[in-house]
Amino acid sequence: MWVKDFHHPEFILWWDRKSNGTWGWYLKELDIGHTRLITRLRTRYDFSFPWVIYYLIYDFGDIVMMRKCMLGIKQRAEQHYGTSREKPAS
Repeated sequence: MWVKDFHHPEFILWWDRKSNGTWGWYLKELDIGHTRLITRLRTRYDFSFPWVIYYLIYDFGDIVMMRKCMLGIKQRAEQHYGTSREKPAS
């Protein structure tokens, strides 16, 4: 993926140079001290065989990866600002 557009600190948009896939990260300030991070991944599918099998695996892996990625970002942000509601790891 290559950076197609960005506006610091609001968003960054990557694409695959073929317009088959884009991935965006957006920051939205809710109020002072609270920001929401939104990410979107869009893919244009080729439903011919064997690509349909590849996309099924790809989508499942992306769900797992994205959840772990977002939880890691949340944990680091909350540790940085001391706002974590979870108990520290022992």
